[in-house]
Amino acid sequence: MNKDKIIEKNIKEKLEKERVSYGVDVNVRCINGHVTLYGIVDNLSEKNHAQKIAESVEGVKKVENNITIAIDSKITDKDIKQGVLRNLQNSKFHEEIGELGADVTDGTVTLYGKINNAQQEIESISQAAQAMGVKSVISKLELNKEHKIDDVSLVNLVVQKLSRYDLSLPDLVITANNGTVTLSGYVNNLKEKELANEAAQSVNGVKKVINHIKIREKS
Repeated sequence: MNKDKIIEKNIKEKLEKERVSYGVDVNVRCINGHVTLYGIVDNLSEKNHAQKIAESVEGVKKVENNITIAIDSKITDKDIKQGVLRNLQNSKFHEEIGELGADVTDGTVTLYGKINNAQQEIESISQAAQAMGVKSVISKLELNKEHKIDDVSLVNLVVQKLSRYDLSLPDLVITANNGTVTLSGYVNNLKEKELANEAAQSVNGVKKVINHIKIREKS
């Protein structure tokens, strides 16, 4: 079995492990490490999740996501909006950020309102994407004015948050520009990279995190 066939097999196995319908309704093709996903899933969340699974498989260079979302012709934009708003109310951050608004046009959802940090925006987009009939989600969420702070203070807050975790802070470089935090430097493994990313996203005042952290090569 050549490398591409091994990649296809590994992606398929991961899809089946995560959710049985992925294995049935999503097909995988790999040519020279470039993966194409195609098939049908129920919502945008499943489509995005399938791509993340494929990207996590060793040997994958690029993923083209051609998965189609099954759209019931009876579902209207009004129905989609109701589903989105219902999901947003179930968000773990609902009590912190209150009601968010949503407009829907031809299955495309636009979110608007105020959030405190990047983690809350990511969660809101994720909740919206799980609603039946959603084709795409556009975020027009904005940071609350009370959490808009200068870049130096924001970096200090991120450093304080990262210091709570078992990370090698001297090997990390943190910068900020108008609410966008960039992480670079080195950590020991992928789990630490993801942990640093999530920690930075949870800091109030952080609108976006760009993660350039590299994994230290083992000697």
